[in-house]
Amino acid sequence: MDVITTHINADFDALASMVAARKYYPDAVLVFPGSQEKSVRDFLSTSHITLEFKKIKDLNFQDITRLILVDVKSPDRIGKFSEILNKAGLVIHIYDHHPFSEKDIRGQKEIIETAGATTTIFTEMLRNDKILISHVEATILMLGIYEETGSLIFPSTTVRDITAAAYLLKKGANLNIVSSFITKALNPEELDLMNELVHFSNDYVINDIRIKIAKASRDRYIGDIAFLAHKIRDMEDVDVVFLLVSMEDRLQIIARSHMPEVDVSEILLPLGGGGHPQASSATVRNMSLEEAENEIITVLKKKIHPTRTAKDIMTSPVKTITWNSTISTAGKYLTRYEVNVLPVIKQNAYYGLITREEVEKALFHGFGKSRIIEFCTTDALTATPSTPVNVIESSMIEQNQRFMPVLENSQIAGAITRTDLLRSMYESLLRKDRIITHERLTEKPSIGKNLSLILKSKFPSKIFDILKLAGVVADEFGFQVYIVGGSVRDLLRGEANLDIDIVVEADGIAFAHALGKKLNARVKSHKRFGTAVVVTDDFKFDVATSRTEYYESPAALPTVETSSIKKDLYRRDFTINTMAVKLNPDRFGQLFDFFGGQRDIKEKTIRILHNLSFIEDPTRAFRAIRFSERFGFKISKHTINLIKTAVRINLFDKLSGARMYDELNLLFLETEPISAIKRLEELNLLQFIHQHLKVTKILEDTFKSIQETYAWFKLLFFEEEINKSHLFLMSLIEELTLPERKEALQRLQVPPKASRGILDGIEHSQTALTKLQHASQKEIYYILYPLNIQAILFTMAKAQHKEQKKAVSLFLTTLRNIRPELKGEDLQKMGYTPGPLYKKIFTAILDARLERQVKSREDEINFVRERFKI
Repeated sequence: MDVITTHINADFDALASMVAARKYYPDAVLVFPGSQEKSVRDFLSTSHITLEFKKIKDLNFQDITRLILVDVKSPDRIGKFSEILNKAGLVIHIYDHHPFSEKDIRGQKEIIETAGATTTIFTEMLRNDKILISHVEATILMLGIYEETGSLIFPSTTVRDITAAAYLLKKGANLNIVSSFITKALNPEELDLMNELVHFSNDYVINDIRIKIAKASRDRYIGDIAFLAHKIRDMEDVDVVFLLVSMEDRLQIIARSHMPEVDVSEILLPLGGGGHPQASSATVRNMSLEEAENEIITVLKKKIHPTRTAKDIMTSPVKTITWNSTISTAGKYLTRYEVNVLPVIKQNAYYGLITREEVEKALFHGFGKSRIIEFCTTDALTATPSTPVNVIESSMIEQNQRFMPVLENSQIAGAITRTDLLRSMYESLLRKDRIITHERLTEKPSIGKNLSLILKSKFPSKIFDILKLAGVVADEFGFQVYIVGGSVRDLLRGEANLDIDIVVEADGIAFAHALGKKLNARVKSHKRFGTAVVVTDDFKFDVATSRTEYYESPAALPTVETSSIKKDLYRRDFTINTMAVKLNPDRFGQLFDFFGGQRDIKEKTIRILHNLSFIEDPTRAFRAIRFSERFGFKISKHTINLIKTAVRINLFDKLSGARMYDELNLLFLETEPISAIKRLEELNLLQFIHQHLKVTKILEDTFKSIQETYAWFKLLFFEEEINKSHLFLMSLIEELTLPERKEALQRLQVPPKASRGILDGIEHSQTALTKLQHASQKEIYYILYPLNIQAILFTMAKAQHKEQKKAVSLFLTTLRNIRPELKGEDLQKMGYTPGPLYKKIFTAILDARLERQVKSREDEINFVRERFKI
């Protein structure tokens, strides 16, 4: 017997998942393991549906051969079904949207995916498998998604949930019914309970997180009180709410959280609870309301991060200078590293500070050759990594000190700048304003935002676990570790980018080897660059030491040195690529956004980091267009002006052709190529490839045709690998003369073999097109056979007539695979002496097949004997 079941106190996601599972297990029995939420009971009692649920008391558990669990994996939440988990021969199938925990049930079939609701997973399955559902079933499924995602507004909501809801709406889901059960008015009993909960509630602020614990008692059991938690949380505008309701012989606890810093399923775990980070519940016996409240507060104080210290906001590592360096050297350091203060080191210990103003005045008065020790400040206030941030705030403000060294055993561990301090103060001010005034922020500030839940929802569980482990390994070394760049950018754009870069504020290679050892992974390191690649069986990711860079001259390759995460991010191209997420356990998931990257993602803007960025690296102009086209973002006006300035002063003439070639390839692969090329022309960048390049109607038509041809080719699952970007490059330079094409390819430093292929491909395609019109099968074969696949596809893209396209299609799908069936040994057996004659025979057989004179092996034998008499 097959049984489909779910968790006790079943909600709409559980009900809908059971209904959907029945589609895949039509002979299964539907059984609730315990009670249902009141809204589910009301729905089942008032709706005219034909679902048949069997009572658990009527089951013979020994008859169960397959147990299908939906929206649940915990043995503590399936009631009496937990008693048969070890039954011999029992097959278990699990469908759930929660990640696995250590003590969860494991099954022979497990479909565990990241979504806002288990119903979403089933809806996708039904859609993909083309299984029909009625409008009633669609409504039930919609109830499951809407309830579990808070009508698609909970932070755990994914694109998958929204797409599934749209599909169900198309299938006839009734939103009036959904609304009536999801948003319902309180009855007098529920209103009385809510008033008591609000009246007997305590407010706590633990490290700026606002928490409300509301308590009430009832003589008899009340079924569904979870919806009251949402109402109280929204009404009181708190971050986290716990409802504690004593009824009969039990204490029911409901928890809801708005804050990623508070995972309520983890908070209620000691009390036997379960659920999501945002929504959890527990049923406790033999515990009073006050005892439960004290237990919850104790766990909260342990789990919520402590008040921040200098270590949490400092910049590290810090550029320093030795005491006996000259003032002139200090001036060069300040400019090279773009800082305003340098700590002075003497005998490997901190000695004092030298500022830009002091250096400039000393230089003005002619003391460039004097030693720094003669001018540096030695009485500046310092801090230790454990100094509370509020102490640092007071000291820096009262002493008008803009730079505070953070020392550990007389060594420079980091530094706190005015920017670091202002950022910390601003975040704290926003938080305190909300606590004091209960003002509802329309938008959560990006500073200090925690992305741990987004990381968990967007990344596969294996990668998420690796990131958690990376933080643990870093802590063992005393390192700070982050994921940076494109993967962070795309997380905030709502996408998962598995091209993960990890940056370590210390020895990246040592960290990579330690992490690789824990993962039993291969590690390849490059000591010169301080980088490594860690390769597991399923994934690979790059590890780098945080570094800064400076340019000795415009468009030159940068000189790289180790530095802080802030400096590491500052050397990147655009604000949207300058964000980092910390992986250390104490602040896992915290977003670092020093340069407004999140703002520009929201505003869909490509913005350069600083005014000399294009002068230092002109390829960033090509990158700006690539990101703009790829994401549909606009390039900021100031960034456009800086590109035009770089064009005006001919910086791109100094740019390496190889780097321009690499950017052009990415531009063709990651964007709509014709739009990208038009942007290059608008900004006068095409001239730096060749002065005669321009966008014409022919070019636009060819680009469009290449897209169509390439898509057709891939749909036929041909095995050849095609360099798609080279097809567009062929089109880009096709209208130039042959000498000009060679000049353009030389400017781009295209590798010799690829360059020959591009030039020959253009010439061969032009020749082929003149011959293909009205050609026979045999002629088509001999026209196209000598060409490589790249030239053949370019020929098809350039074909203006239907007959030409059909000829190329016929060659690729049929003619090129025609071969004689006879082999050399066959001819030898037939009495033909090996030698030049064999080539004539095979050519004749091939021609006969192309002309349809022979169709089989027997035909070939007869053909040879007739044509080549012995």
